[in-house]
Amino acid sequence: MTGPQLVAQLTSGRYAVLATSRPDGRPHAIPTGLVLHHRSVWLPVTRGAVRLANVATHPWASVVMLEGFGPTHAPVILEGPAVAVDRADEGVLQNAQQRGRDMSWASSWIRLSPERILSYAGSAVRSA
Repeated sequence: MTGPQLVAQLTSGRYAVLATSRPDGRPHAIPTGLVLHHRSVWLPVTRGAVRLANVATHPWASVVMLEGFGPTHAPVILEGPAVAVDRADEGVLQNAQQRGRDMSWASSWIRLSPERILSYAGSAVRSA
């Protein structure tokens, strides 16, 4: 994907799957919303969620989004360091609100700073 196509996918409002490792090393994957802000992906979390303990123990995560199938598929895979934070930057909530998404319910956040990005623009992705 081009940079603008990748940004369009990450700001589309679609859900993604967050993959983390439990403290004992077992995998944990869960659907989640996300907000792109300042080259980081912010994932809303409710208090006490398993993924908070996961990133505290193993501070690395993956986010996967997939649209379409066959020759029209368009995957985005992000991997990088992840950290649990109590409050999102003010711009995160503003970005979400501008896209019609209320994230005020989130009591905590996971901030993923992608170091590895894999994306592919199948015909399902519009040119941006």
